[in-house]
Amino acid sequence: MAKILDLVRAEGKELVVIAGSFAPNGSSAVSAASNKGTGFTVARTSAGLFTITFTESYPDLLSAVATLQLASADDKYVQVGTYTAATKALQIRVFDASDAAVADVDANANNRINFVCVFENTAA
Repeated sequence: MAKILDLVRAEGKELVVIAGSFAPNGSSAVSAASNKGTGFTVARTSAGLFTITFTESYPDLLSAVATLQLASADDKYVQVGTYTAATKALQIRVFDASDAAVADVDANANNRINFVCVFENTAA
């Protein structure tokens, strides 16, 4: 079944925006019920490492931004990793600035990873 996509008004053709968020769950798997947005699923790959898998495959990722929303102040930050069109997957890493290592985010109703991705839907 073909997806019906809303038009994105932009300087360019065939752009697709996918935005969403999910709630990290400490050292446990991400609950799909915590996902906000559509067109993706999320898996905790290992400590501080998440894989967003998009429903559709897009040839080119033009831009990706991820932010960390925390209930209380902490020295963690997120980094966007590799996008692989063949597997429809984008890697997100959470780092602890105090020791420069990947780190889990505690489970909390107000802890989330937010992201916005802009894809080109045609091969350049």
